[in-house]
Amino acid sequence: MTKRLRRVFAPASILSCVCLVFVFFTQLYGVTSETPAIMNPRFKYWTNDLVWRFKKPYLWEVSLLAGPNDKGFTRQDDVDGRNCLGMHISQDGEIDQYLWATVHVRQNLGVRATRQLFDGTLEIWVYPTFLHERYPDSGHPKNVFGLEINDGTNILWIIFSKQSSEVYQIKGHRIVIIDTPLNTWSYRRMQMGKYYLDAGWKLPSEVALILLIGATRDAQGEYAGFVQELKVT
Repeated sequence: MTKRLRRVFAPASILSCVCLVFVFFTQLYGVTSETPAIMNPRFKYWTNDLVWRFKKPYLWEVSLLAGPNDKGFTRQDDVDGRNCLGMHISQDGEIDQYLWATVHVRQNLGVRATRQLFDGTLEIWVYPTFLHERYPDSGHPKNVFGLEINDGTNILWIIFSKQSSEVYQIKGHRIVIIDTPLNTWSYRRMQMGKYYLDAGWKLPSEVALILLIGATRDAQGEYAGFVQELKVT
């Protein structure tokens, strides 16, 4: 190939690469004038987690807290005809080093994305399958399916369960229960800025957004929860 031909094809190759990146970006996030606060919001793309050796959503991190005989994993599920993130936990009820068995699916939001989160509205499609339970004496949660906002000082839990909506707080841990029917898809909208304002917390510059499912040893059994999409508008 002559030098002239190489000069012709090199820019064309670069242009092709740029086009491919653009196509991938628009498929992943949709056409937008601003980068979305949450990446891969529909859990369309998946990859292997090299630590836990199960599938996880691309651009999300997964952590598992489990005793020797507890189990937990994420996978791409099809629930009532919708592809979604499936989070699964099996709590054996044995007394071991962990009170909880949990799966966390996390994205760390930077300054711009955190500002979008607290200025806007978080929209989510969820499919809960079990009731939220609490210890009768302490009022602490025994199980959970929902999402967490963690700023390093305060923790906000949004729990989706078929029961009266309620807000309760344990030290720096505020828990909001949103009445949501079980075993069906539901669309919910939340204003994180208002939750922080109601709690009297200072708005943070960065947070971790976490989807979670878990159960304590006093809530033995198998649990599943599903999320199809979440985004900030």
